[in-house]
Amino acid sequence: MNAYANVSNVDYCLLCSLFTLNTLFAFIFAAIVVVGVCGNIFVVSVILTDRKLLNSSINLFLLNLALADLGNLIACCPDIAMFLYGAGWLLPAFLCPSLRFLEEYFLYASVLMQMSIGIERFMAICTPMRMRRFSRRTSALLIVSVWVIAAMFASPYLMFHRVFVRRTISHCFWSHTLPTRTKVIFKYAECVMLYVLPLILLTVLYSTMSRVLWGKTSHIANETQQASVLRVRRSVVKMLIISMLLYFICYSPIQGIFLTQIITQRDFHFGAALRLTLNALSFSSSSANPIVYIVCCRHFRLRFLATLRLLCSVLPYSRRYFTVSIEIAEDETTRLPNRASSLYCNNGITSKSGFLCTLRNTEVM
Repeated sequence: MNAYANVSNVDYCLLCSLFTLNTLFAFIFAAIVVVGVCGNIFVVSVILTDRKLLNSSINLFLLNLALADLGNLIACCPDIAMFLYGAGWLLPAFLCPSLRFLEEYFLYASVLMQMSIGIERFMAICTPMRMRRFSRRTSALLIVSVWVIAAMFASPYLMFHRVFVRRTISHCFWSHTLPTRTKVIFKYAECVMLYVLPLILLTVLYSTMSRVLWGKTSHIANETQQASVLRVRRSVVKMLIISMLLYFICYSPIQGIFLTQIITQRDFHFGAALRLTLNALSFSSSSANPIVYIVCCRHFRLRFLATLRLLCSVLPYSRRYFTVSIEIAEDETTRLPNRASSLYCNNGITSKSGFLCTLRNTEVM
């Protein structure tokens, strides 16, 4: 009787700790979703509401990157909720392949968009003569190609995912009609596509750009382009490097485990806390970019402060506490020199001026 009671107490304690753990991570995932959704909607609204920003090729890529991250956050929400609830697949069976497809589709699009941004910046900084032929139409075609390629790579999830019942619990998983060898090869290709190739390509591109921009013989700051233009381009590359590093920091643990399993031919089993932590870390990569833009980019920072001011004016109880701090922050931001004016602006095109250039000023970051 006592032994039975002890076992029951142990099971009860484990159940309580698991419930507490899931509750904790529910708040963490909710915070990631709220920050990511609001942040990416903010980025989209900033770019779409400024016509001059839309004339810049890099802003078109940033717009689509924000849309991909936003889609990934929304598509992953049902899966995360069911995982935390711990009752298997609770949605209709026909949503299983669709939801898996959307999760991978937006993730692929996000990675490919970051690679496209790196290539676009490399051409603008290292091969400016070729960049002149990189028109807005060319950028649009490349963006459409990215979405199409992402859909092609994610299509196996749509074709080979089904709902299976195991011990009265439904699971959304790979179909048995897909050979195991084919699935393994696909997962290898996915690892290369999502991690290895972007890591190598972006490291090479940004290393080359850094040597050009911070080298002693930089050909960017010549007689026809003042130091302010070089400063803007350096700020952009810093921002993009931070964005790239955050992506690889978020995904390196999961990909490292996968590569270790391939090399050692062993399966590793982890506790619930570690699995939830790794999932939260990778999931947070879709929320990081808007924060990076606001911190590193003056234009986004000013728009963010303006949005906060608008919210504070709507909320009377908050206005008295936040208005002074916002005005101080905005004053600090606007102390940056704005003398680089329309001499280097061409309706927002970044081939000469770098990033977020308007006819009013160069939006120094």
